[in-house]
Amino acid sequence: MAPLARYYTTIRLIESALLTPTEHSIWRAFLDEAVDPEYAACYIWDKIHDHPACSPEQALQELKIDWKRLVTKLARRDQVSSQARTLVENRDNSHCFMLDQKPSDPNISVRFDHAWVIPPSLFDDSDMDPQGSLYLLLQAFLTPTRTSELQTILQTNIPQSQLKNLFLLSPSVHSAFRNGHVRIFPPTNTPDQWNDETEARIKTASEVYYFVSRLSPEPCGWLFLSDGSRWDLTMQMFIMESQDASQPLPDPFLLRTHHRIAASLHLFYVEERIAEGWPSPPLFHLNIVTQKILRSLWHLVPHLIRVQCYGALLKLGSHLYPRSFTGLVHQLPFGLYAKECTRSPNEGQTLRLVERYTSIPAPLWIDEYQGAHRVLIMTTVSGQTLDVVFHRLSYSERKQLSKDLKNVLSQLRSIPNQTSYRFGDSHGGPLFDYRFPSGICGPFHQISEFNSFLVHKHVRNETRDNIATVHARQYRSVFTHADLNPRNIIIDRGRLSGIVDWECAGFYPEYWEFTRLFYGAQPLPEIQSVIHEAFTGDTYEEELETERLLWYDTPFGI
Repeated sequence: MAPLARYYTTIRLIESALLTPTEHSIWRAFLDEAVDPEYAACYIWDKIHDHPACSPEQALQELKIDWKRLVTKLARRDQVSSQARTLVENRDNSHCFMLDQKPSDPNISVRFDHAWVIPPSLFDDSDMDPQGSLYLLLQAFLTPTRTSELQTILQTNIPQSQLKNLFLLSPSVHSAFRNGHVRIFPPTNTPDQWNDETEARIKTASEVYYFVSRLSPEPCGWLFLSDGSRWDLTMQMFIMESQDASQPLPDPFLLRTHHRIAASLHLFYVEERIAEGWPSPPLFHLNIVTQKILRSLWHLVPHLIRVQCYGALLKLGSHLYPRSFTGLVHQLPFGLYAKECTRSPNEGQTLRLVERYTSIPAPLWIDEYQGAHRVLIMTTVSGQTLDVVFHRLSYSERKQLSKDLKNVLSQLRSIPNQTSYRFGDSHGGPLFDYRFPSGICGPFHQISEFNSFLVHKHVRNETRDNIATVHARQYRSVFTHADLNPRNIIIDRGRLSGIVDWECAGFYPEYWEFTRLFYGAQPLPEIQSVIHEAFTGDTYEEELETERLLWYDTPFGI
């Protein structure tokens, strides 16, 4: 049999089963994080086929119950003896390794928990009988050899040896770690590169660099370090040190074991949050008609007084919403936002065009004024960004989202161009787009002018030859959002509730919306597939390949 043959057939079997998106993710994580994916796949395959009368879905549901019981045991907080507490505090200098430096100010209290990497009581449970289903499932995941090694380590009661399974973590990071939201591993060897030789080398080191990463999405609350500062990063490198060889650092094998199981722990947490349902709608919400009426009445107030009110609201918002009062977008009371238009004055006019010609859910334009920069006042859009809540969407909700986005694209293209240029922003001025290293280009009367800007002096002759056919074509000028990425798509209780961040919008060649989807950082393939589906029957694969060649030849800042 070919290498990983059973793994691939099991993956295909699982993907064809009628499961939820989260359940599919749980089983992909089980197989992909297993020590030996082929060995784990054989176990799953045999379990599914042991009972022919049972459907694959039923067999996987029963297995999932066992898998959840098993990984949940790793979330237990076993007691740490006073002797072991003293040893780990001495080794770690009485502060979590996720602090680069212990606070010198005695008024700053440092809080930490004594945390086991793997709970020592894991195998003391009656459920973990060597002939029981949970033990056999753990063997399938870790292999019998690694399971035996884990059991041996955890059953060692010598305090110095227990140090290999202990470290200090801040209370919130400890909770996140126990529940799989945070994973810790050495950075020089990613999980795919981790091997026995690496582990042996790390076991003897007195200074080890660790990556700490948090799994996403699904917020698990703010994470705070031992000194009370907030940890906002998705990944960061820290150093753990031990000055005494008799005080060993956490065993990389144990960290790797937790790392393998963390994804499943996290996904079971996500599954529980999904079961609770979508957040309830706000008790008070003004519909779009009422908002427009209030806007009309508000505009009866002289502009100078309105501007003074906006200044007061900005100050109030900085106190009420300190965490959102950052960057160029500021949350205000009364369901409003203020945006400093430092890069493009285009967004206000765009929102008015969208309101006038479409029914696309978008922020409602309220006002604009000139401060240090042009400031746009607009309404909020209820919901959360697609990248944050995508994992919550059922397959039917994802299909509906593709339909809704297709409708958005159709309506966008119906917005007439009443400027004097074919390719320009909503005012007929220069286009602003992150795709252009210089930020802006145009406006242009002809597609040839637009193409000439893209084919700059740094483009290789080979690229020029390869793109010549596509660039010889004529394209319609259509209204385009030009930044339709998951962070700008808002979802409320499973449905599209808004499209935001219109500063790049304008009249572009008809293929631009499609190719821009693939520019820059790539979202999860599942998210990209849903957005891609909105372009069904209207995709531009050759244009995408042309753009990719140009991206490769385009340095920053030209």
